[in-house]
Amino acid sequence: MTPLELQDELIKELQEIFKDYAYKTPLGKRIPPNIYAQHIPISETDDDADPVPYIIVRLNTGDDEGIRDSSNKVGLVIIVCIYDDALEAQGHRDVLNIIQKIYERFHKNPNLHNKAAYTGEFHWAAQEEDYYPFYFGACSMNFNIAAIRREDEYA
Repeated sequence: MTPLELQDELIKELQEIFKDYAYKTPLGKRIPPNIYAQHIPISETDDDADPVPYIIVRLNTGDDEGIRDSSNKVGLVIIVCIYDDALEAQGHRDVLNIIQKIYERFHKNPNLHNKAAYTGEFHWAAQEEDYYPFYFGACSMNFNIAAIRREDEYA
């Protein structure tokens, strides 16, 4: 498995986790979050659909110690954006609930489709600035995937 394949598998898993959850769009509809790899799509016109609510799965770091039994450790950042125009300004609650669901999923079962293993390292952060009616948060996670090993006679 490559880091890009890990990103794709994690997107599939998040789509499954959040398929039955609906969050408000700027047009007032309620939909499951859009899930993107690396970035939200670039809008070509003002008529393009707003991507909110969304989750971005961003490849962030990679590390392979090169030791015979080591894994390729891949760091990802998951960014969450929610729209909530209610005057109570509680959109952060949806953001943190999404982050919590991701945390629970992988702490209960670190296996990702028998292709990668969550390492247990989890960090999260919520926005510090006020961007009402948009709310943001993020979490970082690490996964181990198979590493490439030397195949020569001296390996």
